[in-house]
Amino acid sequence: MNHKKRMLAALKCQPVDRIPHGEQMLHDVLIQKILKVKMPKAEENALVRWMTEELSDFQFECHKKAREFLGFDFIHVFPREPWIKIDESKEGYPIYRDVWGMEAISTPFTYEILKKPVEKPEDLKTYQFPTIDDFKYDNLHKWVHKSDFFVVVQIETGFFKINQFMGFNNYMFYLYEHRRELLDFTARFFDHVFNLAKKVIQEGADCVWLSNDFAYNTGPFISPKDLWEMDFSFMKDVVRKIHDLGKPVVLHGCGNQNYTLDMLLDCEIDGLHSLQPTAGNDICQIKEKCGDRLCLIGNIDISELLPFGSPYDVDQAIKDLVEKVGKKNGLVIATCNLLDMDIPIENAITMHFAVDKYSARYL
Repeated sequence: MNHKKRMLAALKCQPVDRIPHGEQMLHDVLIQKILKVKMPKAEENALVRWMTEELSDFQFECHKKAREFLGFDFIHVFPREPWIKIDESKEGYPIYRDVWGMEAISTPFTYEILKKPVEKPEDLKTYQFPTIDDFKYDNLHKWVHKSDFFVVVQIETGFFKINQFMGFNNYMFYLYEHRRELLDFTARFFDHVFNLAKKVIQEGADCVWLSNDFAYNTGPFISPKDLWEMDFSFMKDVVRKIHDLGKPVVLHGCGNQNYTLDMLLDCEIDGLHSLQPTAGNDICQIKEKCGDRLCLIGNIDISELLPFGSPYDVDQAIKDLVEKVGKKNGLVIATCNLLDMDIPIENAITMHFAVDKYSARYL
């Protein structure tokens, strides 16, 4: 199997020759250590740059080689959001305006929204979403045309993105005092999500990766009933439309998924990431519940195991996951977020090498 066939089979919960694996992002600092090269701006905010800056040919080749070395099957990219620098903080950090009209400050380790485009209830009706052409697809094109990876494209969606437009407190206020206006805003937003999904598919994406952090470690931020009405019912329609275009859909969601799993199955997504183990997600129980209805993606801990464990600890965690879940169809191994700069390079390498080692042994 090649990367694309292997990922498609896993997402359909069909047999694979080995368990596919990869990451949402691989930090430049780790790439430097793998390839013994110097990456430009490696110490800056890697996620922000991955979302907003065009990859140079040198950066692209470094990212490609590092992923090939680790044996990745998929590459995770964004429809690029160009930022306009409008000011600097007193500490010298840049302040940007993005395509959504949000103003934010970016530091090497943080991203903080300073101004939100929806400041009062009236803005829910008048706000204009960016056009599809406000995004850039140059990085996507590189991965589609210059690599053989399975290309997943992330689109931020649902509760996670919508509350950024107005802030969490205002979202809760609108949820109860301006519910009709918030529902109409949400409907317009999901129209935008689908139009962007349709565009990235036209540009060569193999899969749409919806990102929606709607839960924390003990459950969803709002009630499951509200979450369905204000989010998942719209997402279900978008998933159906993407399926009609012939592409699978993965949902990324941090936090505890146990209270929303039945609703996610009803939405008919193909894969679920991140299955954060420190948030009460027992991947074995979830697999028993979902069977071949849902491919499970992620689950490798980045809070304790990868940053503080030994390579042996990491190796044994992968062995355990392959033995317990990998023998059943529908698993993609990854961290529960990303391979960040605080993870020792030997643990990152051990993790991904172990997937292939134990796949060969137990599949």
